[in-house]
Amino acid sequence: MKRLTTSLAVAAMLGATVASASPMYINLPSNSYDDGRRNGGLDPDTSTGIFEEFGYNQLFATSIYDYSDNSVFGSFFDTNDPATLASYGIPASGTSLDGSKEVDLVLPDCPRGQCDIDALSPLVPPLGSDNEGFLQTWDLQVEYTFFGDLSASGPSYHSGTFDVYFNDLDDDTNDRLVFSGELTGSVLSGANLDLFFDITFVVDDFLFIQNENGVFFDAHDKLAAGGTPRLVLDTNVNPPIPTPDELLLVSAPNGDGAVVRQTTLDGSITGTIPEPATLGLLGAGLLGIGFASTRRRKHA
Repeated sequence: MKRLTTSLAVAAMLGATVASASPMYINLPSNSYDDGRRNGGLDPDTSTGIFEEFGYNQLFATSIYDYSDNSVFGSFFDTNDPATLASYGIPASGTSLDGSKEVDLVLPDCPRGQCDIDALSPLVPPLGSDNEGFLQTWDLQVEYTFFGDLSASGPSYHSGTFDVYFNDLDDDTNDRLVFSGELTGSVLSGANLDLFFDITFVVDDFLFIQNENGVFFDAHDKLAAGGTPRLVLDTNVNPPIPTPDELLLVSAPNGDGAVVRQTTLDGSITGTIPEPATLGLLGAGLLGIGFASTRRRKHA
C-alpha cells in the first residue's frame, strides 16, 4: 500500500509540474514598434519584458447549442468567428426562449477591440515598462472555435482551435497569424473553466517560454524539434448551464433548431514547455502505479 501511495504522490507532483505556468516573452521583428512613449526613446532591443500570462477582459463569447431535441444538453460549440455566426443568421435581438425578456446579441467587432488580448500581465500598458509598444502600436487578437458537450454537471470540451493574430495598428500588411493551439480537453470547477491546448503552429523567433529548468526556448524551435509547447486558458463560465432567459432560438445552417447564448469573459492564457525528461518520469510514475496495483492483486 505504501508503494502505491508513493507512486500516486510522485505522479501527482509531476503532473502539477507539467501543468504549471511558465514565464514568457515576445520578440518583435523590429524595435520600431516601441515608439519611446515610456522610455524617452526607442528601446534598443525588440523583446518585451518577461510576463506570466496573456490577459483578456470582456471578451465576447457566443455559445451555440444543438436544440433539435428541445434540450440544451448534448453537443454545442463556442466561437467568435463572424462567418460562422453569420451562417446561423443570428439576429441583433429577440425574445428569450422562455419569453420572459428581450435578448440582445452582438457579432464581435475585432477592430473595436472585442477580440483583443488586453494585457501581457504583469506588463499592463500603459503604466508597465518594456511593453515594446503593446496596445499602442500593435496588439494581439484571438479567433476561436471550441466544440464540446453539455451535461447536467456542466460543459466539457474535447476539440477545437485557438488562433492568435499579430495586429499592426498602423500597417495592416504586417498583420499575420503568430500562433495556434489545438484544444485537447477541459476541467470545470464551480464556475471556473480551464481549457488545455497543444501549440500546433508558432512563427519563428516570436514566442519564448521558460522551461522547468529556467531556460527560455523559442516555441517554434521546440515544436520543430518534436516537442509540444502547451497553453492553458483559464476563464469563468457563470452559470455553467445556460438558463432559458439567456437563450435565443435560431436556425442552424442544416435546418435543425439551435439556441444561442452570449456572455463576456475575463481570464488568462498561460504557456508551458514540458520537457521529455519530465514526461518520462511521469510515465515511470504511472507505470509504478500499475506495477504496485498488480502486486496488490497477486497478494490479496
